[in-house]
Amino acid sequence: MTGPTIKTALASGYCLRAPAQQACTYANICEHCPSFHTTIQDIPALTRQRDTAAALADDAQHRGWDSETERHLKLITRLNNLIDTAATRPNAG
Repeated sequence: MTGPTIKTALASGYCLRAPAQQACTYANICEHCPSFHTTIQDIPALTRQRDTAAALADDAQHRGWDSETERHLKLITRLNNLIDTAATRPNAG
């Protein structure tokens, strides 16, 4: 593949898309699913994922990839909500 690509972190690798394809509607679909739940033990992984999404959002913003920036920012918001819920859930251990 030649030319710039949008890089999306996945559990076991990366998805690379051409900027003309815009943000993928399937990216981070599990994190946005109402059936996706976390526990206090998941907070370190969610925090790492949030940090990665922030770096990718910053990169996308600098490249002018607005839809990709928006996707990462939505994921960051969702991850923050998941972290907050996991941290405050009774018996979350």
